[in-house]
Amino acid sequence: MAALRLLVVPVGLCFAAACGYDNTGSSSAPPPPTAAANDINMPSGAQVSGFQPKIKNVSLNGGASVSIRWVNRDYSGTDYNATSVIHNIVSDDNKFSPSGNMGGNDTYTVSLTAAGDYNYHCTFHPTTMQGTIHVAP
Repeated sequence: MAALRLLVVPVGLCFAAACGYDNTGSSSAPPPPTAAANDINMPSGAQVSGFQPKIKNVSLNGGASVSIRWVNRDYSGTDYNATSVIHNIVSDDNKFSPSGNMGGNDTYTVSLTAAGDYNYHCTFHPTTMQGTIHVAP
């Protein structure tokens, strides 16, 4: 029996070492982007609260285009990198290309070249995550 105990302790220590975690602060998610004037955020709980702001007013100001950037800051729980919520951006009338899936801290930018309204949504949460970009000349 003593020989069995001597075998169990080293084997148990090997399993414990193999099941460790990285507490160095490293992460596979990109760092949070610095906020910009033409950002539209997906905040924590966006699948319920929606985009912020829901209506974004911008202007071409005589220029050829204006850039809009969406930032996925949505997560659930307390560990942002481990539990980020996936979203995407899709134009309701194909006025710009879809974003593809966006994980934690991911961004998506479009350049809008004409005045008008650009309606969009998240296909994962279409009833709550809808928005409009209003571009003035």
